[in-house]
Amino acid sequence: MLNKLLPDQVSKFWDVIKYAIEESLPPTVGQHRDKMNRILSSCLSGDLEVWAAYERNGEDVKFEGIMITTFVYDTASNTKSLLIYCVYGYTQVSPDTWAEGIEAIGKYAKANKCHRVVAYSDIPYMIEKAKLLGADTKYTFLSFPI
Repeated sequence: MLNKLLPDQVSKFWDVIKYAIEESLPPTVGQHRDKMNRILSSCLSGDLEVWAAYERNGEDVKFEGIMITTFVYDTASNTKSLLIYCVYGYTQVSPDTWAEGIEAIGKYAKANKCHRVVAYSDIPYMIEKAKLLGADTKYTFLSFPI
């Protein structure tokens, strides 16, 4: 099950979350010295939202995956989308867990009046998984280094 974490939960599990973020940052992120501090600040303020798939056994929490989202706006077309900023699985994530996660994120996006859920990936497995879950994968992200 995918759950949105509260700021105090983000703080408590930051080391686990930070690792997931570092392993799955989008291609739009630069190499700033303080980028992880800025990302933490954005997670705590709600600009970035942290979602966790985990299993709880008493006091023990085993993370299966982390997803970071944010709302993006295209002011020219007045379109709001939910961007999956990054996603990371600590172990092999089952097809059912992926489907449940995408369904939960889709419901969240719809409740927040988003036009769609969007993401970037260069990982063939992720692209294929997205396609199987109904994503349009015909577009390619282009990035020109400056």
